Amino acid sequence: MRSWVAEQRRTIGSTGIKVAIASSIAMFAGFAAFHFGTLGMTGSDIVFYYAMLSALLYCSLAYQLNRFGASRRREELAGLLDVDVPWREPANAPSVSILIPTYREERRVLIGTIVSAALAEYANRRIVVLVDDSPADQKALKATLSTIEETAGWLKDQADRLRAANAAWQTRKSTQPFDPAAESRHLVEAYRDLVNWLNSLAARLDAESSEEFSHVDGFVIEKIVRDAAARYRSRGDRLASADLTWAEADTEHARLAVLLCDDIGHFQRKTFDNLSHAPNKAMNLNAYIGLMGGRYVRVHRNGVTGLEPANGSNVDMDIPRPDYVLTLDADSVILNRYVATLVEVLESDPTAGVAQTPYLTFPNGDSPVERIAGATTDIQYLVHQGSSWFDAAYWVGANALIRFSALEAIAKTQVEAGKPVKVFIQDKTVIEDTGSTIDLLQRGWRVQNHFVPLAYSATPADFGALAIQRKRWANGGLIILPELLREYMRSPERMNRFPELVLRTHYLLSPVIGNVAVFMLMIWAGAEASGILWTPVIMLPYFALYMLDLRRLGYRARDLFGVCALNLMLLPVNFAGILASIVQMVTGRKGSFNRTPKVSSRTYVPPYALLFNLGVLMLMLAYATRAVMYGEYSGAVIPIVNILLYSYGLIRFVGILDSIGDMFPALRRMALACTDALTRLSRLSVPFLPPMGNRYVTVPGLAAALILLTPAPSGSRIPAAPESPAPAASTSAAPVHRLPMTMTPPAHPVVDGVAFNGSRLGDPAPQEGTTVDAPSVDPEAPRP
Repeated sequence: MRSWVAEQRRTIGSTGIKVAIASSIAMFAGFAAFHFGTLGMTGSDIVFYYAMLSALLYCSLAYQLNRFGASRRREELAGLLDVDVPWREPANAPSVSILIPTYREERRVLIGTIVSAALAEYANRRIVVLVDDSPADQKALKATLSTIEETAGWLKDQADRLRAANAAWQTRKSTQPFDPAAESRHLVEAYRDLVNWLNSLAARLDAESSEEFSHVDGFVIEKIVRDAAARYRSRGDRLASADLTWAEADTEHARLAVLLCDDIGHFQRKTFDNLSHAPNKAMNLNAYIGLMGGRYVRVHRNGVTGLEPANGSNVDMDIPRPDYVLTLDADSVILNRYVATLVEVLESDPTAGVAQTPYLTFPNGDSPVERIAGATTDIQYLVHQGSSWFDAAYWVGANALIRFSALEAIAKTQVEAGKPVKVFIQDKTVIEDTGSTIDLLQRGWRVQNHFVPLAYSATPADFGALAIQRKRWANGGLIILPELLREYMRSPERMNRFPELVLRTHYLLSPVIGNVAVFMLMIWAGAEASGILWTPVIMLPYFALYMLDLRRLGYRARDLFGVCALNLMLLPVNFAGILASIVQMVTGRKGSFNRTPKVSSRTYVPPYALLFNLGVLMLMLAYATRAVMYGEYSGAVIPIVNILLYSYGLIRFVGILDSIGDMFPALRRMALACTDALTRLSRLSVPFLPPMGNRYVTVPGLAAALILLTPAPSGSRIPAAPESPAPAASTSAAPVHRLPMTMTPPAHPVVDGVAFNGSRLGDPAPQEGTTVDAPSVDPEAPRP
């Protein structure tokens, strides 16, 4: 961590970013002044072109403004980032409940997250795993519960020994005279025992490790477990030569007793009929948060089980009310100082409702998709830091420490399946943390980003999984925007908050503005070469700053080419997410929450993404060919650059042959669905056009045509063996501040009449709002 802080001190300063901002504006103004009348466009064409160019400039300036804010924060916090957080005695430490929402997680993923939370050094915390597995799926449920209990057992054995050492000290201090040398030896022995246990835990986790995710498991082993062992070994060595006072010995024993958290429980909301069963992470969290501070009994009525407040001494569940709630996705981990550091942030700022360190991706991923997608995630860390300087930060849901009183302030009640449900974290969109940020703003709370990274999260390793994640990220901004504007217009200080509004609006609209502008300018490339040729030149300050940021974060300068190619591959995914938002705005129906698979097997690539990208590639080839044939060589430059980017992206990230193979199950599914539709509608056939020969154009005929022309619904994976584990849940994160963005998977393919989501043709279709989770791939299973 200290090396990261030192590295940030060598980064480009706020003055350099001011130069980049001024250069962007000057280059745009110069281009407009000298080329406005020479573009060969007229009327609406030139208006549209400059509108798209202005959209790109807006995205570029928003990124540079955020980077300016990050630089100013770094300069203002210089000298304060390396300060150790003071230790709080258990009696003086605010209580923290660490909530880990899970859904059919892989064993190694769940163990790593629980261990990171248990080793976070803080005196007053408890851990609750919110298990969302269906009670009907006993195999997955038992696997999850046994993993939780086994991990808690490992921690309890060592925690009991540390508490026993503290109990022995309590006996000695009341019955024996204080002996500094002897007490140092007792403390050193306790620390050495803890170090030995941590080393054995590292070996145990190494045995649990997956070869495909060795960089993730290795990070947990090295940065969570072995770093803790090294830290406690060093502490023991210092105590061996220390001349302890009675008070120091007492404090050290009290600290040792709470170094490990073995207060680990689990909660299953789907066990209780009167709690929300909505299939998303937000309602999983809401169900438990709504119970905090109460005592409850199980009630069985009419064959169902409910959870009701306890009136007498008979209590089945006593859930304490914490001062703070830490939400931690099951594929994320926190470093040792996370809880203590963020508690200090919230304790020192009574207006902050949420404190977080936006996560970085696990380093050293082998997959090209994971590495480049991880680079864009890490860049967002700097963007979030800059947004804090402008007081425009959004809550990032993968990990965050939340003031419980702030959650109570934004609580609402909604009706679900005829029963009232208390909602703290809104589930109106699939980006629940972004929407809840607006609720916090309306109640006067702020979101605070701590500058030093203390959390890490997994990034999808293949394009199909990334498409699911990035489509979700692109879905919701349009829906939330009106709430943001209403909150801003009600503010008496709205003029002073204008920079905040600019950045908050960009955060919500960047999937629309950036992606539409990029796509339309590519299409425009065949119309007028002289103007389009200058478009990338205007963006040079943005690209230069982005490239420097990549290098600063440990990537290579040439990775900028990979970022651009991946973002182009994600254009159709972003459009799918935007379309989902529009559909929800029109129909009022919530979109489905598709969890991101994080498994070693390859995820099904949605056919629409492949066809869209191949179509754009063909269009660029046509543009370049025509320009060369007519001797307009300047008109071939931009299409050729796009050809290179699309070719690299399709080969390196998407995988053309595998993606084409993915289309056959979808086509077969549509053919079977067409046949099924014809069978069911045959009796309803009504001729409505004059006969053609001895045939009629019928309703079933049109239905079949529509089915064949309709793209398969999103959310499926390559077929798997029935016993394959389900994909791990993902973190909802915030929209990406870049030009192109996110994406979604296709329908559940069907082979031999069986859908790979486990249903058969003819079964009722899943209702809107249901979670789509497909099984992982059995590498031995034959391809369809």
